[in-house]
Amino acid sequence: MPDLETLYSRFPPANHSAIELKDHGISAIITERQQQLDGVLHEITGLETVMDTINNIHRHLVEKKDKIVQSINLHNKLTRALWRLPTEVICQIFVHRLPKRRHLWVISKQAPMLLTRICRRWRDVAMGLPSL
Repeated sequence: MPDLETLYSRFPPANHSAIELKDHGISAIITERQQQLDGVLHEITGLETVMDTINNIHRHLVEKKDKIVQSINLHNKLTRALWRLPTEVICQIFVHRLPKRRHLWVISKQAPMLLTRICRRWRDVAMGLPSL
């Protein structure tokens, strides 16, 4: 913070002729203060630019966070819906997805084995289903 005290700022002279004699000194002070003001205004402008950039980044991150939370909530709802299905319905899903062949090949990337990876409950139902 610059020192803004001058001979004139503490004790302004009462004699106007003294002010006129020292007018050159006062003009120099005014010029210096104007330069200081210009410098401070330049710093403020730079700071405002940085703050705008930070605010834009913050806004982008908040939007990203909101989308992630929305996705989590959507998937939580789906998980809860899967947990509410009665065991009989889950069994029918597994039976419906059985291949038409007589022998079931254990291929984890295809139904019905793929369905056992949805959640523990579905895996338990599948393991308890004699037709699998």
